[in-house]
Amino acid sequence: MGKNVEQDNKPDFLKDLNNGILDELTAGGRIKNAVGLAGEVTELEEVSDICGLPFSGYLGKIETPRPSGIIDEVVIAFEKNTPFQYDGIEFDVLREFAKGSRLLLSGKVQTLKEFKSGRVLVFVLADFVELSPKAMRQNDVALVGELVFKPRRRETPRGKRITDIFVKVQNELTDGTCYIPCICWQEQADEVAGWQQGDTVELLGRYQSREYRKTTEMIYTVDQLTPTRTTAERKTEIRTAYEVSVQQIRRKEEAENGK
Repeated sequence: MGKNVEQDNKPDFLKDLNNGILDELTAGGRIKNAVGLAGEVTELEEVSDICGLPFSGYLGKIETPRPSGIIDEVVIAFEKNTPFQYDGIEFDVLREFAKGSRLLLSGKVQTLKEFKSGRVLVFVLADFVELSPKAMRQNDVALVGELVFKPRRRETPRGKRITDIFVKVQNELTDGTCYIPCICWQEQADEVAGWQQGDTVELLGRYQSREYRKTTEMIYTVDQLTPTRTTAERKTEIRTAYEVSVQQIRRKEEAENGK
């Protein structure tokens, strides 16, 4: 019995660390959407719009590794006056933030829909960007908001338990709202699966990317000799999904109709 008590009281350093990061990023829950990033530039271009919405600034991608070594691709955007400038000196952003350079950013996770293609862009809208060659790689996302839909539980082909949720946050570019896709794993997935639409949650995670194969078209062919027999050809393409992989989550408030 004493051994079990000792095990129960054993410090959970990872949980304590995550709690500290969550509290720091959200200022104790007062900030609803905060991101801290540091990684290497892979793409960067000057743009006049994002998904058709006027935007005078830059859109690009940085890479940051997971503890497992898998590389995540993070989509970033920032306005022209965002980069930190030493002593007010102007500089060429595309030259200074060249491919391979390490950037340190802070900002908010956002989504925008490209109505022509129907795809949703999940990106980090930066409010601070600095060239920082010695910055430790970082990928921390903290969100406080309502669950937009009923959580959906599923399993991966390898048997891992997953619950998908969408957290509502303010859209900084439209003054409306946007929904951030998040994934909970294993025991947390089991718990979150029982929560309700409208519950307010507070979470800490990391922005992650993953490739998947999307069916874009089905072509059916009728056998001329046996008209009732048809064959189908599936056309697919590889796409990249962007979401927040949840490390820690807690329910702050239950929806009024929650039981």
